[in-house]
Parts: sequence; structure tokens; C-alpha cells
Amino acid sequence: MFKKRRERKQAELHAELARALRDPDATVRAKAAADAAVSADLAWALPELAAAVAREPWTDDFHETVVDGFATALRRDAALRERTERIVSGHLEDPEGFVRAWTGFVAELGGPSAPPEIGEDLCDDMRERLKYLRGEGWQPEGIDGLGRPGTFLRDLGFDLAVMLASLVVLRNEPLSAEESERVRDETRAILEKALAFPPDSAERLALIAPLGDEPDDESWKDRARHGAQVDETLTLCMSADDDRMALGVETLHHQIMRDDVLRRRRTRAVLDHLVAREQTPFVLCLVLGCYVRLHLVSRLPDPTVELFITRMRDTDVDVRSSAAAGLGFIAPGTPKETEAVVALVERLDHDSHAEVRAAAAHSLTGLSRAVEPGARAVADALARHADSPIPEIRAASLQHAMEHGAPDAYDRLLSELDSADVHWQFLSSSELALTGANVSLPDEVRLPLLERLERLAASGWAACHVDPDDGCPDADERAEMLNDLLERVRTSS
Repeated sequence: MFKKRRERKQAELHAELARALRDPDATVRAKAAADAAVSADLAWALPELAAAVAREPWTDDFHETVVDGFATALRRDAALRERTERIVSGHLEDPEGFVRAWTGFVAELGGPSAPPEIGEDLCDDMRERLKYLRGEGWQPEGIDGLGRPGTFLRDLGFDLAVMLASLVVLRNEPLSAEESERVRDETRAILEKALAFPPDSAERLALIAPLGDEPDDESWKDRARHGAQVDETLTLCMSADDDRMALGVETLHHQIMRDDVLRRRRTRAVLDHLVAREQTPFVLCLVLGCYVRLHLVSRLPDPTVELFITRMRDTDVDVRSSAAAGLGFIAPGTPKETEAVVALVERLDHDSHAEVRAAAAHSLTGLSRAVEPGARAVADALARHADSPIPEIRAASLQHAMEHGAPDAYDRLLSELDSADVHWQFLSSSELALTGANVSLPDEVRLPLLERLERLAASGWAACHVDPDDGCPDADERAEMLNDLLERVRTSS
């Protein structure tokens, strides 16, 4: 009798939790998952929780959803916990293997079937998450370094891995063939309209910019929809028609500014194809910018440093400027770093255009910790131009001086800030320098620096001398820059 009563109560509990796991209220679902993880029979709870994770709508705070209960349930059984830990630790350098092992494991538990194909975007996404987990204490040997099972840090590290694995699988679920074709049809229609307007025109920008925008209301499908848009753009980039190819590159340049770059390998192959052809300066500048963005989002194994060095000798000033600006991002840590320093110093010293010289100066600040003799060449070059009539070059020189403890660095900064129309680049360079771990603002400098910055704020500096067409920060951006620097100076030590 007592056994039947227990069985009836367990069945009632399971039915109640099953209903709650499907409730439209996220808070109700999360609580039900937490209850199921600790109070329900695991043979029932695990498939229910795995299915609940797969159903969970997109949310900014995924860790506060049913996935927390799923992780708790996995920790509850020692064999499942150990298997989960082996899957993670055994694939820290193998994102594809991790996806296959994880989705196969979840399918065994009663969750969704493992995907038949593992796409490159899913692998790239998982690769970045695995890098993050390594930073959080996961090692090939496991996470024993975070403590014993049951301790807070150990359980947190475990739950984080389960959450990220589930998150990546959800956000990389492919579109149906019908949905993919619909998105591509819509994208083709937009691009056809944009083709009627000149490159870099406001009319064209209004049409293509939304193809690179982050969505207002995200869903798990958004990433796949954006991937389908990028597919159309890359196809256009490969067109034999120069006008269509140029539109494709212009659109790609906007899309690649998203934080989440998709189709990385295909994009790299298309960029390599484009630079092998003769291009207009406009297209070439965009291509160079795309290479830089690819590298910034996730370091390229073979960045095209030689291409940038070569293009710094281009006859077009915009191409030289783009190449010089990009080198500071892609050359650090490469075998050609010293060669890049030499090329940038040559541009800084001898280029006929201030725009190129300024770009070279700022790239040199990114190479200031190059191996010798590169670091010495950077320091000497920027010191030579400390009194340059070009404010952007003086700002780069000042940033290097602050970052490397030059005795006159803060006197130079205070002198620049005495001007009522100080160039915005001095504020940007100062904040960059002050974020460095090796830079400590002297006490005797803090008060006079604060006084000058507060005087700038009171004078309305942010709204003055703003040219909306010169590519510089607008009034709101300048105000934010000034406020950020003020806050950093007030709190730095």
C-alpha cells in the first residue's frame, strides 16, 4: 500500500513538473527545472530537462533558465557528472569532437537527436567557448583545480560548461530549407535595389546596413538567418561583374562589423580571391578592413601581414592609410612583426599625407612591445614625432610615453589639455594608456588632470568643432569619451 502511495505521489509530482516545464513564464520553468533536478526520479527528470533545454526560448540570461536544473541533475549522479567532465576536458582543443560527444550524450539521456552535420559556424562558436572554459579552470585533466565535487567553484565550473554547450547548440540550429531560401530571396531583393545607387552613397547604405545590424528581438534562429544573408553577400563578392562584386564587398564590410562573424573560413577564402584581382581603391580599402575584423574577432592562424606591408606603398592615399591602420592589429606576435615596424616607421617619417602618417603612428603604439630591435625602433620613432604639427601623431606619441613611463609624459598631457579645442584623440589615447596594467597615474598629476578635464566638460567641448563628415566622433561620442576619462582618472590608483 505504501509503495503504491509513493508511486502515485511521484507520478503526481512528475505530471506537475512536466506542466510547469512548459509554462510560458520563464521563472516558472526555471523553478520547475530546479525542483526536478533535486526531487524527481533522475530516470524521468533527465529526458524531461534535456527536452526543456531544447525548447527554451532565446534569453539574455540563459544561465537563469531550465539549463541550471539540467546541470544540477547531471551533477546529482556521480557517473553522469564524471562523463560530462570527461567530454569537456577531453575536447578542449577539438570543438567538432566536443559537439559530437555532447549532443550524442544528450540524445542518450532522452534529449534531441544529435545533428547529422557539424557546420563550421557551430565549430567556430564552440571553439571560442572552449577557450573561455580553459580560462575558467578547465584543463585536459579535468577541473580538480577548482576543488572537490560539491564545492561552490567546482559546481560553478561544471554548470558553466553545461550552459555554454547547450547555448551553442541552440544558437547554431540550422534553418529549414524553406526558411533559408526565403531569407536568401529577401537578401537578393535588397541587394538588387542597392545596386541602383552609387557605392558608399547614403541611399545604398540605408539598404545594406540592416543586413549587418544586430537584431532588436533576437531568437535562436537569428544567427542562422544572418548566416544565410552572409551566404548571399559572399556569392555576390565572387561575381564576375565589377559593380556586383563591389556591392558584395561593401555589404560584407558592414556584416563583418557584427561581434559574431559567421562563415569565417569562406569569408577568408573570398577575401584572398579578391586581393588576387585588380581592385579599385574603394574595394581594396574595404577588403583590408575585413581582414582586420576577422583577425580581431578571433586571431587568424596566418594573418596577411605581407599584404598590408605591400599596400602601404600603394599609389592611393586611402589604401596606404587603411594598410597602415590595420598593421597595428594584425602584425603583433607574427614572424613579420619587426618588418611591419620598419615599414610603419618609414611611412611615419616620409609619407606625403598626414592621414597615412597618423595611421602609421597609431599602429606603432600597437607594436610597442615587439621583440627587439622592433620595440626600440617604435620608441625612437614616436619620440622623434612628439612635437609633430599633426595632433593625431602627437597623441600616439603621448600614449606610448605614458605606457612606457617617459618622465615628461604627463607634462605633455597637461599641456595638450590646456587648449580649449584639444583634439579628441588625446582623450582617447590617454584612456587607452590608463587602462594598461603597467600605467599608474601619479598622485601629483591626478588633481591638475581632473581640473583640466572638468574645465573641458564645463566649456561644452564635446559639442564644439564637430564635423559630421570627417569620420570623427560626434558630439555624443565625444561627451561619452570625456566622461569615461574623467571616471577613470577619479578611480585610478
